[in-house]
Amino acid sequence: MKKVLIPIDWSDNAEKAFDWYVYNLHQKGTMLVITHFIEASKEKELLQKEAKLIELQEMYESRLLKLKVDYTWLTGNSGSPGEYIIKVAKEEDVNMIVMGARGLGKLKKTILGSVSDYVLSKSKVPVLIFKSF
Repeated sequence: MKKVLIPIDWSDNAEKAFDWYVYNLHQKGTMLVITHFIEASKEKELLQKEAKLIELQEMYESRLLKLKVDYTWLTGNSGSPGEYIIKVAKEEDVNMIVMGARGLGKLKKTILGSVSDYVLSKSKVPVLIFKSF
């Protein structure tokens, strides 16, 4: 069975990447691996973000159920978002990664790097980076 990994968060670009994939590329029989990374430095912050994650998860799950798309949901919180995405891609043996780009400015991107750049450079499978237009 083919698998496609789609990392999601609260951003418009993540939602647009998800929508674009589902309505333009998805094929029946392909399993989606939906993943979310929680960045939290303290236990209390992690618990708050996990509680809020339920809302995000319910939103995506209801859409996937309506579209009759097979999926699995994974959440992580150790390491960095890019490392987590690469780890999940390897562990789940995905065939492709589809993700949104945040569109950081040049200065921020130079200083911080970007998750999409990290995934693109470390992935062993094709990566589709969706940038809003």
